Amino acid sequence: MAKGYVFAAAGTAGHIYPAVAVAEALLERGVDPSAVSFVTSRRKVEQEIFSTLPYPRIDLDVSGVRGRNPVRLAQSLWRLAASTLRLRASFSQTHPAAVVVFGGYISLAAAVAARSLWIPIVVVETNSVMGRANRFASRLATRTFRSFEEDRPGSGVPLRAPVISFKPDLAMRRELVASLGFDPDRVQRLVSVFGGSLGSRRINEAAVRMLEEDAAGATGEGTLYFVVLGRRDEAEFSPRLDRLATEGKIKVVARGYEERLYAFMACSDAVVCRAGSNTVAELDFFGVPAVLVPLPGSPGDHQTKNASWLAGRGAAVMLGDAGCDATSLRRALGELGRKAASFETRQVGAAWEREADSAAEVADYLGGHFAG
Repeated sequence: MAKGYVFAAAGTAGHIYPAVAVAEALLERGVDPSAVSFVTSRRKVEQEIFSTLPYPRIDLDVSGVRGRNPVRLAQSLWRLAASTLRLRASFSQTHPAAVVVFGGYISLAAAVAARSLWIPIVVVETNSVMGRANRFASRLATRTFRSFEEDRPGSGVPLRAPVISFKPDLAMRRELVASLGFDPDRVQRLVSVFGGSLGSRRINEAAVRMLEEDAAGATGEGTLYFVVLGRRDEAEFSPRLDRLATEGKIKVVARGYEERLYAFMACSDAVVCRAGSNTVAELDFFGVPAVLVPLPGSPGDHQTKNASWLAGRGAAVMLGDAGCDATSLRRALGELGRKAASFETRQVGAAWEREADSAAEVADYLGGHFAG
């Protein structure tokens, strides 16, 4: 008898968090946590995300099949084949009702293993451009959910319950500003800067240099900058920002990582960040103006297309990675400030009223078609 649901998502938070969002939606519908399992890779991001979650999981040694080195290519193909066989053996014992894939080569292994046992496959594509693994999996799938479609009121990316339930207001903003060690009455503008869990050296260097120049000119006294540097870049850039904070000419707080980044994002007047699908979806949901610096070389150049989608709605300014420096970033933030409303005046909450909840949509489909 078929039972439970298997989610294949790995490698990046952009794949994993939407899968977790759908799992949360299933639990809200009465599905037991033990009936939801995950297939992931062995990267650190998975260890961190799943350390506090109740779901059982299988972690596989899978990497991307790309490049021209024949030895590495053969090794990647071998790991992919071995992972597919391992999943097939697992699925033949557990008999999942459906396998839901979110992208990356983990999804390819899960889809092939499921197909070999005639287990239904559901694809959830969270980027504006479908990746190679999901393109293949979609040919085998019973249903494919696409994000960033023109007829959607929002991005269509499944968002986690803490994000969906968060309601930014002036009281919450004051609380967050106070938690950073500043008097809320003396902060007129909050700008959040981040580049992912590891960090973005390009964004960090541009932002830190911009703040150093602003401090020298004693400008921007009413603005508080919350800079999440990422674990990889924290040691390099924190001393420079700490020095600015000590001098007191610029209000700035630097952290390597922030678990509730969505809360600071939601309460910001502006955000500077990359254009991953999950980030763009959260910006869209909360209606936050952003300067987006797409990651160059992303598969299918999907970050540029994600950013273009949000910029097309008048909610973002795009800044090319190669041209991202202190001067261009200051200019982009100025342009954003002229075209976007501040936190106090913009219609915060409009996104909450949307009827479209993508996580619920996928969960309802799973529950309605494949009894777990």
